[in-house]
Amino acid sequence: MTVIAAVAAALAPAVVHAAGPDPVVNDCASYPAQSVTRPANLLLACGDGGLWVKNITWSSWGPDTAEGDGTEYRRVCVPDCATGGVSTGPTHITLRNLDGGRFKQALISDLSGKPETWPL
Repeated sequence: MTVIAAVAAALAPAVVHAAGPDPVVNDCASYPAQSVTRPANLLLACGDGGLWVKNITWSSWGPDTAEGDGTEYRRVCVPDCATGGVSTGPTHITLRNLDGGRFKQALISDLSGKPETWPL
């Protein structure tokens, strides 16, 4: 019986799991918003456009997280948001919390190096 099982196992086709589609992230910089993979630029503050990560180089993308490095562009609201200007600096971005094939959260380091979480 062992020989028959071994022969059957050897002749059985290999089970191959098909990879699903790449996860996406919502790009609220376009109208209407689009689902994209590996965007070069990602707007995090969709309401006021006050926080971008641009020139992203992705080191990984999926299946559960995506990681990359880019430049943060943050609106500075001193003395107020209309006249404060924009500050920039390097940042690391991690996309996570996959739901239905879409990343729902971004983790970045702010301009002082502190971690921040943003909904997507």
